[in-house]
Amino acid sequence: MAAVIGPALLLGLFAAPQARAAEGQLAEAAEALAEGPGVWVAEGYEGIDDDAVALMNARYGMAETPVRVAMLTEEIPEGDAAAQELAAEVGRPGVYLVYNEVHTPVSDSPDTSEAWAVSGVSATLDELAAEDMERIGIPAGNFLLTLPDALDGDLRPRVAETAGGDDLFFVDPAVSEAFPGLDEEMLRDAFADVPSVRVALVSGLGGDLEEARASMLGGLPDDGVALLMQWEDGEFSAVVSAGSGVPFSISELETVVGASGITEVPAGELPERVALLASVLGDDVTEVARAALEAGPSVYVHPGVSDGHTDADTVAALADDLAAADGSARVAFLPEGVTELQTGDDYAMYEPDAARLIAADGGNAAVFLVDPYHGGRVSTVSATGDEEFVQAAEFAWGGDENFVASTMTSLLEGLGAAAISGGGGDTGAGGGGDSGEGGEEEAAGSDRATGPGAGDGWRAVLIVVAVLAIWVLPLLAGRLTRRRRRTLALDRHRRRLARLTPEEARAELARAELAAQAARADLIRLGDELAGAGEPGTPRALRVLQRLRAEYERLLHAQANVVSAAQVPEIRKDTARVRKALRALA
Repeated sequence: MAAVIGPALLLGLFAAPQARAAEGQLAEAAEALAEGPGVWVAEGYEGIDDDAVALMNARYGMAETPVRVAMLTEEIPEGDAAAQELAAEVGRPGVYLVYNEVHTPVSDSPDTSEAWAVSGVSATLDELAAEDMERIGIPAGNFLLTLPDALDGDLRPRVAETAGGDDLFFVDPAVSEAFPGLDEEMLRDAFADVPSVRVALVSGLGGDLEEARASMLGGLPDDGVALLMQWEDGEFSAVVSAGSGVPFSISELETVVGASGITEVPAGELPERVALLASVLGDDVTEVARAALEAGPSVYVHPGVSDGHTDADTVAALADDLAAADGSARVAFLPEGVTELQTGDDYAMYEPDAARLIAADGGNAAVFLVDPYHGGRVSTVSATGDEEFVQAAEFAWGGDENFVASTMTSLLEGLGAAAISGGGGDTGAGGGGDSGEGGEEEAAGSDRATGPGAGDGWRAVLIVVAVLAIWVLPLLAGRLTRRRRRTLALDRHRRRLARLTPEEARAELARAELAAQAARADLIRLGDELAGAGEPGTPRALRVLQRLRAEYERLLHAQANVVSAAQVPEIRKDTARVRKALRALA
């Protein structure tokens, strides 16, 4: 028997198929990943950004179960063969994931595929598939970042400790490593004056998100708020829970943090976003601004407002310039949504009333309301005081970039004062120019511009501009102060449109209708896909589908009531995200 079986076994060993050696990009990935868990991304791969790669590398480096990911731009075999080849080439225990993108002549989007393998660890492919299914929905987290917690269970207990532990704040160490400055100290500083808040900021939580959310709520007081943020595709999502005594709805609080119903919090804006939440839960924002202006410089910039360029030293320099130009003047840059939530639905923030809330007795004051999201921009101005100051403030809107400094520089110029401390940056006058004839001609031109009669000409121009402003500013205010609570916004837009002449109103609505046609086409496709969606196989899948249908109804309402072309890009972006989630559910 041994004489028969022995040769047969030997022959079987030689006849067994050998593992195919990795080639091309897969071989490059194997060589890099042999050094340890992490991510290898081929040049030209479009499906991930640098922030996500940094966060994944930090998370995998701290995980108990090794995870290695390769992202390729070459064809890979069908099934899981590519991941198996990667595992064999690396030769270390762990989870191996391979993704690829290949562009074809028939589509603007690349064809994609994936392969998974598990080698020498207790995890199974079924566990990976179950975790992948949990990531269906908006928000749900990113599978590549929730997987370590699903396998190791290391983050969920830390998140739950925010409900009963000594510290109400938890930041995943991987987040702090990938994004220096995002840590517990940042959260403690932001919520120092708001005691009933719990916050968890993580790369990703495995398993059911609702269970993780519920783990933060034990003993939550009536005025308490819990905020859970985790990575999605290119930014963090925000999920808020609130006690019955909080005067704002959960959707309002999520919009404050996340800019819209489908929350998006870029890592670079996260400190400002949590400052916005702390502000709306804390003291009246106008009272805080008034107190700061009484105690310190004449310019106040809310901690939730940033243009990404103007630092504290520049603001201080601009405040000195304003004090030199007008010793009684005060200026505040306040977040639009927070200010509107706190002051109520009917408060006319674009009227002088808002500025009067921060003004010294009878002094000049301006409030620049800022839409603080995705880089920020000044959206509305409220000014009070003498005619010269009010007029200068109303025409002192800066650009989308560097808007704090450029708005202040424009205000100073309107008051006849230069930004003498250099706070205006690129928006100020150029320095060190050539001398000679050109300079003499400019000087002569300047003399002519300020000679007899020039002032009368400028006054005539300003009168014309002021008359036009009576008709145009209500429209601008209607367009730029649109409430994110859309049901209230519609009536306000209609009232403001009613102030225009019929011809102006028709022209404005025609522009909005033309822009909305693209969004309408997107929504028709989404509606067809929702109508063809099959019956969900699990209760959780049913809940996800119900949320997607509700979001579709909201988008239909928003598209049908567009009164500004500026609303359309956000509607299209939200529609694309719903379609993506629906395809994942299928």
